[in-house]
Amino acid sequence: SEKEPARITAFSETVRRTLRAPITFRDREIFLTGSIGLLLGENSNEPQRAEEVLKDAELAMYHAKRGGGDRIDVFKAAMRARKTDRLSLESDLRRALEREEISILYQPIIRLEDRAIAGFEALARWNHPKLGRMSPVEFINIAEETGLIVELGLFVLDRAARQLSTWQRTVRQRDPLFCSVNVSSRQLLRHDLIQDVRTVLARSPLNRGSLKLEITESVVMENPEHAAQMLHRIRELGAGLALDDFGTGYSSLSYLQRFPFDTIKIDQSFVRTTSKGTRPVILRSIITLAHDLGMDVVAEGAESDSDAVELSQLGCEYAQGFVFGEPMTAERARALLEPDAAPARHQETGVRTKVF
Repeated sequence: SEKEPARITAFSETVRRTLRAPITFRDREIFLTGSIGLLLGENSNEPQRAEEVLKDAELAMYHAKRGGGDRIDVFKAAMRARKTDRLSLESDLRRALEREEISILYQPIIRLEDRAIAGFEALARWNHPKLGRMSPVEFINIAEETGLIVELGLFVLDRAARQLSTWQRTVRQRDPLFCSVNVSSRQLLRHDLIQDVRTVLARSPLNRGSLKLEITESVVMENPEHAAQMLHRIRELGAGLALDDFGTGYSSLSYLQRFPFDTIKIDQSFVRTTSKGTRPVILRSIITLAHDLGMDVVAEGAESDSDAVELSQLGCEYAQGFVFGEPMTAERARALLEPDAAPARHQETGVRTKVF
């Protein structure tokens, strides 16, 4: 066994790099990454039991995962305090789901052709009884690590579907409203997701394709073969599919053609202007590619009227950004959808009906 810290660290780096190498499966490539936690005893003279060593190394591993994965973290004593906090938050989050304390907010997605609201993205929010409003990144990371993301994801999917069904029945729109719901890697890897989607759609009558499962490019590429099978089955059930953060991952065009997405969401890094006041050259190419594949395009991070005008000229169908509406309650969203039906309520919200 190796006892020299420098050699242990070097070996761990070799393992990490080896895991990153693509694995060829028939004519396809599968990409994996690893999160590694280390406990180095160079600064400690106190003997530790094997169980304690493993627990501390595991803490460092979770810390590496929270940092984005594909990295190595060395254990520090301060991580134990964070573990206590994490266990407490895990327990609180489990109770929050049982008591339905998680709320759903809806961020508008604008149709650039006429600046009308075409749909929403459903976002989970947690107002902790003691800590106040929790950062979504923080509690979703906890949900991912503990497996609660499956229950949380189903909760959001079901609530969003019910709300969308209500809007489609009661709000007059040129085209049926749609709603996007984020799906995690843990959800996508479970075959139970098929049954979950089937149950949700049976419970809430919706226009076909209007409830969109939103999946990031990196999640799809964790296991592209499995993802392709799952996505085709979900599409057959009547759900829509949106590829989120497109351009930030490493999917190839050959893979993209195999996935049955109907919408691509372009990451804001390709939408916002550069320091020279121009937009990335690749933006036009991404929009053209999406259309060639029969997909609509949602531009994320659009923040001004000039953004909307230029994106529309490039052929982009939809835009999403805080200037078009921040995440809001279902009641405020309804006031935006039907401003003439509820003028008093709309005035109280301070949300503008006209979106540039």
